[in-house]
Amino acid sequence: MPEKPARPNFNRCPMLWLGISFAAGILAASLVNIELTVSLAFCAFVAITAIAFRKQYFASYLILIAFVVAGAASIQIEKLSVVPDRLRVLYDAGTIKSGDPVEVEGVLMGSPEPSIDGVFLNLRSEKITYHGSERSVLGNVRLFLPQTYDNANKTNLKSQISDLKYGSRVKIACKLNREDEYLNPGVIPKRELLDRLGVDATGSIKSSMLVEHIADESVFIPLAWVYDQRSQLIYDLRKNLDPSSAGVMIAALLGDKNFLSKDTADLFREGGTFHILVISGLHITFIGGLLLLFLRQVTRNRWKHFIVTTGVLSAYALAVGAHVPVVRATIMFTIVLFSYAIYRRASLLNSLGACAFVLLVWRPSDIFDAAFQLTFVSVAAIIATAYPLVDSLRRIGSWTPSAQTPFPPNVPHGLRRFCEMIYWNRDAWAVESKRQVWTARLFKSPFLSGHIIGGGRTAVRYIFEVTLVSLIIQLWNLPLMVAYFHRVSVASVLMNLWVGSLIAIEGFAAVTGAVVSHVSNLLAMPFFAIAGIVNWLMLSVPRLFVDNGWASFRLPSYSGGGRVLYILYFLPVLILAYAVNRWRPFDLKQQSLFVRGGVMYPAVFALAVLLVLVVFHPFSAPRPDGRLHFDFLDVGQGDSALVTFPDGRTMLVDGGGRVNYKARDEDVEPFEPDTRGIGEAVVSEFLWNRGYSQIDYILATHADADHIQGLGDVAKNFTIGSAAFGRTPLANAEFAEVYSVLQARHIPAVTITRGDRLDFGEVIVEVLYPVATDDPNAVSDNNHCVVLRILTGSRAFLLTGDIEKEAETYLINGGDILNVDLIKVPHHGSRTSSTQPFIDATQAKYAVISVGRYSSFGHPHPEVVERWKNFGARVMTTGERGTISVSTDGRDLAITRFISDQ
Repeated sequence: MPEKPARPNFNRCPMLWLGISFAAGILAASLVNIELTVSLAFCAFVAITAIAFRKQYFASYLILIAFVVAGAASIQIEKLSVVPDRLRVLYDAGTIKSGDPVEVEGVLMGSPEPSIDGVFLNLRSEKITYHGSERSVLGNVRLFLPQTYDNANKTNLKSQISDLKYGSRVKIACKLNREDEYLNPGVIPKRELLDRLGVDATGSIKSSMLVEHIADESVFIPLAWVYDQRSQLIYDLRKNLDPSSAGVMIAALLGDKNFLSKDTADLFREGGTFHILVISGLHITFIGGLLLLFLRQVTRNRWKHFIVTTGVLSAYALAVGAHVPVVRATIMFTIVLFSYAIYRRASLLNSLGACAFVLLVWRPSDIFDAAFQLTFVSVAAIIATAYPLVDSLRRIGSWTPSAQTPFPPNVPHGLRRFCEMIYWNRDAWAVESKRQVWTARLFKSPFLSGHIIGGGRTAVRYIFEVTLVSLIIQLWNLPLMVAYFHRVSVASVLMNLWVGSLIAIEGFAAVTGAVVSHVSNLLAMPFFAIAGIVNWLMLSVPRLFVDNGWASFRLPSYSGGGRVLYILYFLPVLILAYAVNRWRPFDLKQQSLFVRGGVMYPAVFALAVLLVLVVFHPFSAPRPDGRLHFDFLDVGQGDSALVTFPDGRTMLVDGGGRVNYKARDEDVEPFEPDTRGIGEAVVSEFLWNRGYSQIDYILATHADADHIQGLGDVAKNFTIGSAAFGRTPLANAEFAEVYSVLQARHIPAVTITRGDRLDFGEVIVEVLYPVATDDPNAVSDNNHCVVLRILTGSRAFLLTGDIEKEAETYLINGGDILNVDLIKVPHHGSRTSSTQPFIDATQAKYAVISVGRYSSFGHPHPEVVERWKNFGARVMTTGERGTISVSTDGRDLAITRFISDQ
């Protein structure tokens, strides 16, 4: 009897499994530390074994194991590849101190990048002079040169650096910074953010006189032309469009968000459409698709399609800054297009696996980057769920008899009618039936029969498919959006359709206008006018949703072991994706989508439960432990402290914020750049990391920006029980801004003054200051701060805001008992406070100073610190080691730092 032929060991998606295995190895290496030599040796051994037994069934498993080990080795190689003279290494090791003056020499990696109030210079550093010693270095530096004017000559910044361009060798005297700010749980360290951007250090140049243009290096001429055209387009858009339209267009077309106002950016964020303003896979795919569509009309040569399209996309990626996400998207498109060029009609999942493998070989650590994860989850959602589902619905709705599908779809009646409403084309069937030698009568009963026809059906079909794809992507990305951005946008499904369509029209009009303006400004005016009108129309709908609170809501995240919930979320998602791919609507034996293996109903139930746990987060907040907690946050130059009472109630005292260097009535540029405030980027991130979505009380000690401003962001991001103030001066711009947020969100506000007492179970909060007043516009400054004495058991604490010596004297003479265990030192350790009589009266054993590591005001003053130390208090500053956490049960006292003492 002849031997039965061996079953071929074949998989339609080999690259998918290899990519998954490689990624698994990278993740494993982050948990288990294995020597690189051991990893490489084991990988080689497994690979050789797989080759030796390649005809055996287990050879495939050996290959997967080899790729797992290779992934683990790759992350180790990446860490070891950072050379000792890398700029980031020198700063992190303390060889060069952050903030010290240096002279850096290097080559500009692009033309000077304009912004509202200056320009950015992106420099590939080659030499650095520090303390008179020059050494060779490697690394990328991003420097800001502010806009300056010569009062005599009125020359602006553009003329001062007009000779700088891509490839210019320069020597710049500046102060480079590479140091973490805002050391709090939940806040991403600044150095980590810089590493993600591929930037070693940042800095600011005081004057253009400190920029020495040495020479111009030889550069790739076509690329230099691309940079010049980019600069010209920015100039044309700013010149001919209103600031809002120009900012949107420059961001969406060129990836430059320097001209995007905070108000406009927040509209896109809250509407869930900010990704449209970030050059990413969406833009690369759109541009690449248009190029392919055009080239197919010119030639059928696929290699010409590949070469021209990838060339243009590569130039575009470089023109918009060659940031990692852009390069990543370009590589992904190139891989997919290469398979098209060599006539490989592989599955989309296989292409996705190849992209993952190539990108992780390039930068293994990107697997931990939020942008990388969001990109791949979005693409996986489209490939694994959206595309096969839409394809099945199309075939159901457009079914006609054929050799492959002679019988109608075996689906529920309502689903069939809905699909027919979207996809059935009666006129096309009439033409098709005349071409057949046989006849058939088809009975179709679409919903709204006769009401949706022609172009109306095309529009409905487009809206339905875009909405469905957007919804699927949002469901897949939900855990990542909550974990990284703490936002769920309920309007994004609709806003993506609205904004995406109009921004494409606006972009076409704006670019056309810019091109035509070089021929005739008169002919270009209608195009710019159309762009401005479309921009206003595009923003009006998101603004309506945002103003009424319909756009999005903010959520805390689970921390620690609770983050496993986000991983578990993907299990039922993958099961449902598998079911969608295995769904055969025309299979007469298959009754529904939910019968395969009997696991679909449990998967839907599990997904619903996990969805509830993620969105309503019932277990995210810490449980009451019967202790009184204080968390003094590192908000730089400012104050913010979270008080958690033994019963779980919370009170946020101050919220940090910007230092108000300029008065509100000064003649300043009204443009507010898109930067995250302290209340959003620091205080809210800390609270979300703790698992809070509700804060019972917020309290502003006074109306200075570095205390009150952040409370506005907190009031927007959290459910607030009530707000408390010592004074309510509506004439004060900072207070009025926060108060308007409270009114818009219907948060009650109360005034507390000397003599008030608040009870929180076993904890008593005494208000020692300020004195009550009948003046509704009474000033709310340092010497009218709210001062709280908090008592529990035998322990006492004093929160003093920014009071100065006058208020300290009043408290001493007022007969108050100021004796406490711990004090929040007044006014960040300024010499205007902490008088010796006040220190003697408090008898504090611990003194917490809320201040940044480097204060422009010189806080804390050495004399004040020495005064507290001489009394015997242990002095701790938030800027030194971050959040200072204090807890007590009324008897003991526990103190920890975010970065522990060494």
